[in-house]
Amino acid sequence: MNILAISADLYTPLLLLCWIYYWQKESRQTRRLQIKTLLLSAIAVYALMLLDSCLNIWPSLGMDYSTHSAIALLFVVDLSLKNRILLLFAPLSLCAYFYLMWFLNYHSVADMLTTSLLLLPVFLYLKKGK
Repeated sequence: MNILAISADLYTPLLLLCWIYYWQKESRQTRRLQIKTLLLSAIAVYALMLLDSCLNIWPSLGMDYSTHSAIALLFVVDLSLKNRILLLFAPLSLCAYFYLMWFLNYHSVADMLTTSLLLLPVFLYLKKGK
């Protein structure tokens, strides 16, 4: 069980490293836009977390806001738009991560799905707006 928890803890840093790898290959102007998009997306993640803390939205439904899912989704959406291979493997890795978080009792399926379904349109909008 310990190796599974370590794997879950390493997922987001590995996504970040993958994102940086592709980010550094871009032109200077594109890199600036990607950083702005990433920051705006992260602000959306933590603003929703703060809103949930203040209003108890997820707890009132018997759930928990999943910051883990939100941050992972942020990177997966961005990476999926890089090339065809990532379009296939990044979402698959996210599904595996969600399964792992469920298996380790970090979050319920409902926690992860509601968080993701709420933030996915925001992330796609921000990516489109770049």
